Amino acid sequence: MHPRISINTISTLTWPLGDDLAMLERLDAARFGFPLLKIEDDPAAGVAAIRASGRAVSCLAASTTSINMMDGEEAMAALAPAIDIAADLGCPLCYFTSGTTPPGMTTDEALERLAGALPPASAYARSRGVRLAVENNSMTNRSIGYVHTLPDAIRLAEAADIDICLELQNCWYEGGLSQFFHDHVGRIGIVQVSDFRVGEELRLNRRVPGDGSMPLAWMIGELLRAGYAGLFDIEIIGPSIDAEGAETALRRSADWLSALLRENNA
Repeated sequence: MHPRISINTISTLTWPLGDDLAMLERLDAARFGFPLLKIEDDPAAGVAAIRASGRAVSCLAASTTSINMMDGEEAMAALAPAIDIAADLGCPLCYFTSGTTPPGMTTDEALERLAGALPPASAYARSRGVRLAVENNSMTNRSIGYVHTLPDAIRLAEAADIDICLELQNCWYEGGLSQFFHDHVGRIGIVQVSDFRVGEELRLNRRVPGDGSMPLAWMIGELLRAGYAGLFDIEIIGPSIDAEGAETALRRSADWLSALLRENNA
């Protein structure tokens, strides 16, 4: 597996941590990302198991669903547990989705209020050696976040001095991607990779890279040409992944992405 690849265990969302770690061993994955919910019931035991595995943690997803992230105290309360665990594990990046908006609120107002609420949490993260990043989540998953487009993501990131968790499946249809990558590569904290087949159900329906309709090879090539030097985090979920089996699908994903990265001399 290419050293710039990370496996995100959101791909095995219902598996316990022990099963994840055993799979990562079989895949020979040196790095992985995971959602905080995997170890929320017993954080100390989870941290100990991850340390014992000898695997590096590339990114950690905070639990922000249904949290009022526009309130500074609530944002800090929601993000601090993930920041602390990321710091304890030597993980450089904690990412989150923006949470929901009250009925009737515009995206402009929501972004402004969230940007005003995040600086204390961002400063705390930096004090612990961790960067915060907002994910551009799918419009089909509005219940967990409203930062859908890359312009909105960079607007928030620059206002709050945070990074972007760049989810390629949630932006591949946007225009101007090459210019965006080149203009904002310094704000990209990690890149999440999956594919999508046009004509299928949009929500929570991803495919192994190379099995879908996205111009993934071009997108990743443009990121590399823009100077992106970070990790590529494989995050796949949905009916085709369930049908194939997550481990087999992740192995094929890593093989495809490894070959592409080597072709690009990454």
